[in-house]
Amino acid sequence: MADTVYDVTTWAGATVSPYVDIGAVINQIIADIKAKQSTQTTRPGAVIYIPPGHYDLLTRVVIDVSFLQIKGSGHGFLSEAIRDESSTGSWVETLPGASHIRVKNNDGHKEAFLVSRSGAPGTVGRLNSIVFQDFCLDGVSSSKPYTPGNSKIGISFQSDNDAIRIEGMGFVYLEHAIIVRGADAPNITNNFIAECGYCIELTGASQVAKITNNFLISAWGGYSIFAENAEGPQISGNTILWACNITFHNVNRASITSNKLLSNFPSMIALLNGSSENLISGNHFRRVYGDGTSTRFDDKFGLVHIAGSKNTLTSNQFSFSVPAQNITPAGADPTIVLVKSGDDNYLATNHITSNLPAKVVLDAGTTATKVLYSATSAQFEPYTTNHSLVATP
Repeated sequence: MADTVYDVTTWAGATVSPYVDIGAVINQIIADIKAKQSTQTTRPGAVIYIPPGHYDLLTRVVIDVSFLQIKGSGHGFLSEAIRDESSTGSWVETLPGASHIRVKNNDGHKEAFLVSRSGAPGTVGRLNSIVFQDFCLDGVSSSKPYTPGNSKIGISFQSDNDAIRIEGMGFVYLEHAIIVRGADAPNITNNFIAECGYCIELTGASQVAKITNNFLISAWGGYSIFAENAEGPQISGNTILWACNITFHNVNRASITSNKLLSNFPSMIALLNGSSENLISGNHFRRVYGDGTSTRFDDKFGLVHIAGSKNTLTSNQFSFSVPAQNITPAGADPTIVLVKSGDDNYLATNHITSNLPAKVVLDAGTTATKVLYSATSAQFEPYTTNHSLVATP
């Protein structure tokens, strides 16, 4: 096998079995890569392959080299919440499969994989083109259904990075599945993330992130997608179910398009802290009543909540079906879209179906909002006269 391709089950340099502590083995492989690739022009990186099997991770992996690909042979997801709430005596399998890593850190750390290199970016450079692909990270236990409470983190990027990719991965029973700080052009696609507290978090600042074609399910403890201080993220083609929550803080010029959003809680998309010039288009929002109770927001917060300027909300389908007795505060008309603050926001050709009187609301501090064929006169509730309305007939 070439010096740049490693199999965790056959590499001769390991001092422990990967089934006992795959974290220690991968750290030893990274040390070998660094020893062999020691100058600026001898760093092509490497591939670390994880064959199908059940592996325990006791030691956090620290990645401080670029061009590293860690690959398995399938995300192997299995719903552990359903398993733990069911009688499984007749089940054929009760563990996730394929390339399955059980995160059991006993080293005092929370992360399965930490991507971090010491030194300022100007002196050591960003970490480039790191790939996680086709394996499962399993937090093993949950203190209560869907909200692990175990503080475990799947993958955490804490150094500035460029062109990283997380693809085809499975995540289950982790408090935080993916955290990426300081990202330039990250690509997070085709992953299955479920029964985790938080799914995808872009922290610090990022630019032109792509979050596409993922299943993000039951992020009951936090956010399906969170981003702060981001420029131009693209969020498209995702299926986001149960406690669906995309939240932006100071995010500008994002595209949130062609997603399927199903939730039992309010606040399915929130543009906060001056998030501006964002496009929300072609999505299907379905709000139903189901397990759990939202403790963050009531039904006047809105399925879409806008606190910023020059945002566009167009050509979306809103399907609202919640029993009247389950609306909070009691007796309120639920809000579909709340324009909380900002100037020159544009709502056009959105379609609302609801079993209850539902509202598009403009708060008093908003200015120059345009609402075109996005609410009937009865559905429109402005607390300002500084707007334009063409009511849905």
